[in-house]
Amino acid sequence: MLHRFTIPSHERALLHVDGVPTAYLGPGRHWVFRPLARVELVRFSVDKLAVDLRPEQAALAPPGEVRVLQLASHERAVVHARGKPALWLGPGRHVLFTLDPALAVEVLDTRGNAITPLDAEVRKIAAAADYLEVTVPEGAVGLRYVDGRLDNVLPPGRHAAWKTVHQVNIAVVETRERQLAISGQEVMTKDRVSLRLNVTVEFQVADPRKLATVAREADDALYLAVQLVTRDAVTSRTLDGLLSARDALALELRQGVAARAAELGLRVVTLGLKDMILPGEIRELMNKVMEAQKAAEANVIARREEIAATKALAQTAEVLREHPVLLRLKELEAYGELAGKVGQLHLVLGDGALPQLQLRT
Repeated sequence: MLHRFTIPSHERALLHVDGVPTAYLGPGRHWVFRPLARVELVRFSVDKLAVDLRPEQAALAPPGEVRVLQLASHERAVVHARGKPALWLGPGRHVLFTLDPALAVEVLDTRGNAITPLDAEVRKIAAAADYLEVTVPEGAVGLRYVDGRLDNVLPPGRHAAWKTVHQVNIAVVETRERQLAISGQEVMTKDRVSLRLNVTVEFQVADPRKLATVAREADDALYLAVQLVTRDAVTSRTLDGLLSARDALALELRQGVAARAAELGLRVVTLGLKDMILPGEIRELMNKVMEAQKAAEANVIARREEIAATKALAQTAEVLREHPVLLRLKELEAYGELAGKVGQLHLVLGDGALPQLQLRT
């Protein structure tokens, strides 16, 4: 039986006779005469670059048509076509069409953990399971783990790694100052008064390696440390002691929390005791005490002013007693002030009448 096949320019084909590959057919018209045989034609598009050909099939291709590439488990390849990366190849056997004279194959050794980041175009086609890239921003560091072990602390910038031989992960840890608020913590003083405290801590990462190895959740560990240090400091003081030495309490809290933070790889920047909230009945009692204290202070001031006024009057009386003329002048001044408040004033004076001065209205 005579078979006719037409192969377009963008295709290649393999002729199978009774299931056995016998010929590689290029573009054009082909006549095949195989009486009493089962003839089959398998076509391939050369636009796909890679083709799935068994060794006996690839052996039929003429020189320069295909290239067989064998990649080890630690190797990857980038196929460039028309000057651009077009195909990413993993380990194993690959057959490539080499019809394009500009076709280039770049084989990559992926056994290193730290590499130069790939070109943006190559990164688009790279397999996510093979390649890792992380950008660490300013104010942060990167912790690179290789097979679960902390390998290095990376500065800000772009960092890349292969994941083909080892399991690699890069965690970004912020090193800028952060704030942790502990609100409404209830603590009982030494004299059994229940308080609610609001504490604010500003901190930052000081030792990323220690942070990664000591605690799973550093923020939670620091939160617990503030609670424990606050409880110990408050339970050892009375309410009066807390109110009179609030700055000393804040200093003690900071020293205690800073010590625990250093064990976690953190540094305490500031620690502030924002609020110390008393129970309602205690606030009312303290308000009454404060009112009584202020009333007593006001009474003392009033008595002091009265005593001063009395002393001043006594001194004035003594001066007037010693100088009668001054006394008469004071009387005249009083009469003058009184005259300004009445309609008419009649003065009857005579010899020796000044001492008997009378006021008539």
